[in-house]
Amino acid sequence: MRSILLAHARWYPLMEPRDAVKLIYQNEFGGGHLIPDEAACLDFLRREYESVKQRPDLPLLEEIGEEIIRVNLAALDHHGYSLASVGTAFLLSAAVHHGNPDSFLHKLSMLKELTADGKMPFSPKDLETYLESYAAAGYPAVSHSATYRNAYHPAYRVIRKEFLSKQMP
Repeated sequence: MRSILLAHARWYPLMEPRDAVKLIYQNEFGGGHLIPDEAACLDFLRREYESVKQRPDLPLLEEIGEEIIRVNLAALDHHGYSLASVGTAFLLSAAVHHGNPDSFLHKLSMLKELTADGKMPFSPKDLETYLESYAAAGYPAVSHSATYRNAYHPAYRVIRKEFLSKQMP
């Protein structure tokens, strides 16, 4: 997880504490929190895909550790991947990837260490402040910060590699 956090800090220098926590959350728990039911999930995916501008300069896949990746929706067309395949791989991934709260807390400790060492693009105080309110809320799934959304326009699905390879051409 350390190497993943450091890589994302390089790729996304405007990330804030909540963005790093989101990355850790997705690494540990996947994306299943987005699925109220399969039909709604696939409809939301289709609407999100239709709202993004395709960008051939984006990588299709971003490693987030432990055989889990983010599939960039804005890079699908350039790489010839179908939205239906992404949707299927996402649903399969969410069905089997559940995570462990203790492991999640351990990964948050890694984030604290990296931040204390000056290796993250935010201060230890900013992280501490964010984590206090995050813990008080019960460690929920979170959205990206407004700064991150405005700078990087994230649109992706979290998928286990094993299902991506079965679903993608």
